[in-house]
Amino acid sequence: MRGSNISRGGDYRDGTPVSIGDPDLVQSWPFKEPEKKSAWNDADREGPKPMALRDPELEKAQKRTQLIKERMSPPGALNLPPLLEQQRLKWGITDGFFRAQASFDRIFVFPVDQFDDMANFAPGSPIIRPELRKLKDLQEGNRGVLISAGLTAADRLASHGIELGHMVITNKNVPFARRCDRLSDGTDMFYLVMRDGDLAGSETLGEEIRAGKKRVEDAGGLDGYEHQVASNDNGEWTFRKKQSVYINDTW
Repeated sequence: MRGSNISRGGDYRDGTPVSIGDPDLVQSWPFKEPEKKSAWNDADREGPKPMALRDPELEKAQKRTQLIKERMSPPGALNLPPLLEQQRLKWGITDGFFRAQASFDRIFVFPVDQFDDMANFAPGSPIIRPELRKLKDLQEGNRGVLISAGLTAADRLASHGIELGHMVITNKNVPFARRCDRLSDGTDMFYLVMRDGDLAGSETLGEEIRAGKKRVEDAGGLDGYEHQVASNDNGEWTFRKKQSVYINDTW
């Protein structure tokens, strides 16, 4: 085929190049050996690279945390009792939870997931609770932070050693879930409304008793029983009434 410069190697025995086309158009000798290639690229030969793993649950929690912070005032801005302020910052309780004050014997409780320390039903369990189940558990009650109490409830709770900011245990199915705030992504926030008698106990009081800060004693003398919660003030156990933690000094 005239005009073609395609050629191939000659006979290695006599060193003469052989042209497929016109021998006069052969440009060089010896011909360049073809580059040896592999079906495997360099990345494949180095082995599989680690995959960039994503944790959708973590990303969702981080986003929710940011939305909650946007609805919270700076520390100390709400003039809350010290223990309640500490719980507000720990659990991310938005300002909407403190918009109303409980009245009479009513109390407001910020619900806390009873499984907040573990993602599963039980340690080592492969069963993950769905979001709907978590929401139902929160609305039914079981555990939460005492964030408000009516005056009647405040007197009764204080006489039993319970005050605002305590982590309390509630009777299941008795509370009414009331919406009090909404995040910018449309998520509703709610607290539990119940009576003071619907509380079953206080985790915080239990911790104080075990730590030796408080204990239950009989203050009734020899004529009768009158059990009260005594506080350890510098080694001396007293039943002294303390300044109210429910009402501001200016009232």
